Amino acid sequence: MLLVLLDADVIIDLHKDGVWDKITEKHKIHIPSIILHKEVYYYYNPDGTKQFIYLKPEIGKTIFEVSCSPDELLTFSQQFDTTLGQEIHTGEKEALVLLQKHQDLIFCTCDHTAIQVLALLDLAERGLSFESLLRKSGITKKLEYKHTEAYFKNNLKMGSIAKIQQKGLKAKTPVKKIR
Repeated sequence: MLLVLLDADVIIDLHKDGVWDKITEKHKIHIPSIILHKEVYYYYNPDGTKQFIYLKPEIGKTIFEVSCSPDELLTFSQQFDTTLGQEIHTGEKEALVLLQKHQDLIFCTCDHTAIQVLALLDLAERGLSFESLLRKSGITKKLEYKHTEAYFKNNLKMGSIAKIQQKGLKAKTPVKKIR
């Protein structure tokens, strides 16, 4: 059983693909407060109808809400340059703060910027692709490229290159680990 911290895109796609219940049965799912309350509402079915996602009744049963303080979020956010700071969403920032605080969590996202930041912050080994999450849950299915292990690894590589080139973080700002 994995202790998985999920990004909004993963939650939505797991619902859309009809595998949410299987994932919550197999793993202990954690969701950052910002993502839980401000980023996951619905998806569109193939016929164009809106399908709402109701996560609040699952809190404490199949999912666990986790959060950081506003000060931790601000401190974390201040280390990024303007471009990267705008590209990474607030819910993902909270997830990354939580990942630094809780060594047992693994973060699953399909967002290219969040994946790159994992590498930039030396957290690459704490990331998990959508494809790997499904595979570890005994689920095989045809995937969009953004869900594949190849996509995930490519973005980790881009984050590692940015780190070497000293891009993404403010000049002369050491990576700050939140504890």
